[in-house]
Amino acid sequence: MLILRPGDSNVATEAEAQVVITSGSPVFVELFSNSCTACLASQPIVRSLEGELDDDVQILKLNVMDSMASQLIRDYGAYLTPTFVVIGRDGEIVWRQSGGLLDKGEALEAA
Repeated sequence: MLILRPGDSNVATEAEAQVVITSGSPVFVELFSNSCTACLASQPIVRSLEGELDDDVQILKLNVMDSMASQLIRDYGAYLTPTFVVIGRDGEIVWRQSGGLLDKGEALEAA
């Protein structure tokens, strides 16, 4: 039986996430839950977007069910899943969207 889901966080600790966030590169953050149908429905657009981002853009995937993500959830106001955030080189949020990702255009421009 094949179970579809967005996947796992690509960092194991909040400290690892902070290294990515403070790297000086733009960061595309995906906050998701594996039990979220909108997260699953957004995956084709998210994967396409990730393939089109500039090489210097870091990608941070955070499963909101991971305990290490709790502070980051508060920091980014991710009270709905999925939530997508683009963090600029200066560490400030330049774009945020909660709910399904229907169009990658704004995220590409922000990154």
